Amino acid sequence: MPTLPAPKTGAFHFRLLRDIAQDDWFRLCRLVTRAHRQLRLKPETTGIEPPPIICNGAGITPLRYDDSLIGLGVIVFNGEHHHQLSGETFILNQHHHPYDRGYCRTYGHPYRFMVMAVLLLAHHTCPTVWKITSDVSGTEWQHVADWLQAELAIVISLPTEISTGVKQ
Repeated sequence: MPTLPAPKTGAFHFRLLRDIAQDDWFRLCRLVTRAHRQLRLKPETTGIEPPPIICNGAGITPLRYDDSLIGLGVIVFNGEHHHQLSGETFILNQHHHPYDRGYCRTYGHPYRFMVMAVLLLAHHTCPTVWKITSDVSGTEWQHVADWLQAELAIVISLPTEISTGVKQ
C-alpha cells in the first residue's frame, strides 16, 4: 500500500443510536481483535509513518498480542504518549451511557488509523446503530477500508457521512 502523508485532521464523532445486540457486539469485538492483531503483525501494510502503536487508554502501555483493547461492553485505546503520538482516548460503548462523550480527537497521530478501522468495522457490523462523522477525507477512509479488505478480507462500504468528510 502507498505511504500517505501525516495529516493533522482526526476529529471523530460517533453517536450510538441504540444499544448493540450482544451477538453483534461479539462479532464486532472479534473483527476489532483481528484488525489489531494484523496491525501488530504487519504495521508496514498501513502505509502510515511512523506506524501506529496502539496503547491502553492512557497511552502509556503498548498493547501486546495477549493484551486486549476490549473490555466488558467497551473498546478503549489511545496512541503512544511517550513519543507524543497520543490524543484523546478512543472509547466505543456497546450501550448508552450518560457519560459517553461520543467523540475522539486524534490530532493526526498514527493511532487514528485504528480509530478509523474500528469505526468502519462498527458500521459494517451494525449499519443502523451508529451515526459517524469526521473531518477526515473520503480518500483516507477508503485507504483504511482497502486495508481491511486486503488484510482481513472484509469488504467495507463507506457510509455517505464518512466518505464526504462532514463534520458534526
